[in-house]
Amino acid sequence: MKPTGTHIVAEFIYCSKKILNNKKVLTSILKQGLKQLNIDLISIKSHQFNPLGVTIIAVVGESHVAIHTYPEARHASIDIFTCSPDKQKPIQLLHFLKKRIKPKTVRVVELQRGNPIAIKEKDWITSFTSSGFEVKYHIKKRVFSKRSKYQQIDIIENENFGTILFLDNDIQISEFDADIYNACLVTPLIKRRKKLKKVAVMGGGDGGVLKELLKYKPKKVYLVDIDKDVIKAANKYLQSICKNAFSRKNVEVIIDDANKFLDITRGLDAVIYDLTMHPEALTKVHRIEFLNQIFSKMNKSLNKNGIISLQCCSEFDKVTMGLLKNLLPKHFKHIKYSKTFIPSFCEYWVFATAKVNPVGYLLSSGVKK
Repeated sequence: MKPTGTHIVAEFIYCSKKILNNKKVLTSILKQGLKQLNIDLISIKSHQFNPLGVTIIAVVGESHVAIHTYPEARHASIDIFTCSPDKQKPIQLLHFLKKRIKPKTVRVVELQRGNPIAIKEKDWITSFTSSGFEVKYHIKKRVFSKRSKYQQIDIIENENFGTILFLDNDIQISEFDADIYNACLVTPLIKRRKKLKKVAVMGGGDGGVLKELLKYKPKKVYLVDIDKDVIKAANKYLQSICKNAFSRKNVEVIIDDANKFLDITRGLDAVIYDLTMHPEALTKVHRIEFLNQIFSKMNKSLNKNGIISLQCCSEFDKVTMGLLKNLLPKHFKHIKYSKTFIPSFCEYWVFATAKVNPVGYLLSSGVKK
């Protein structure tokens, strides 16, 4: 038999959370779809993960179908493979699943399996957005690539943007416009409070924000990042962005969870949030709960005149902006948003600043999922 077939790989984005964590309902949906399309079901196996997530694998007469869900991210990964000459059935099954699981956005790749097969483009890296478009970057030279305990780290050289850092294929910073991004996080702090004694940078493992902050001679800076491999790679390959920031005497690099650091830290003049607003890949805690908790801890770590600066999201990310506009006022006051075009991101990016709000201590009891 000729080794060939049609392989559909799909990502369902922003699905119904209730369906994604219901093994019984998902299994029923898949069985209905297979029956409706006359796809012979040989066996099916499903598993409910604790606390969240479902995996279902169906062995069918012509190959397999698999579904794996990430309810905390409202995301489902779909895999449909058939060696049947009827190429329409896997596509029709995908449409059936889409109608039942109801994602707001779908990303699909159709592969023609056999010999040869191209799984990964050698000279390009694609940065995904949830905003209706993706950005593809040419790899002039692959400088560094490693899977750390937490994420995939890639550093490349690009003809226009110079050295670029990606984490899980998501662009973080580029040599070309690092100063623009970093200034958006640091300058507002200086405008609001000209002298800073103790500052904490949450995330920022590339060292760019740290380097920008050090221009204003704070007495003590804590850089807190959970992934030591990012810092190590930045120190070696992103010197044009971070310079000698990590080795400065007034800098203490802490390899730990930002939440743990904030639990035991008080009296900060400022906190810079350069962490992701999508922590689903790094924690099992629900996104809203994670953000609510860390904002509460940031508030408590500050002194009475403390301020924060945050990187937020793309101007097109209405879901994240909605979350921030709901959560930030519970912990901070005098919140100001701004947006700046970051050329290497190919879009406007939203930033925010705010002041400590003592009332926030009383409002940090939690948010229901």
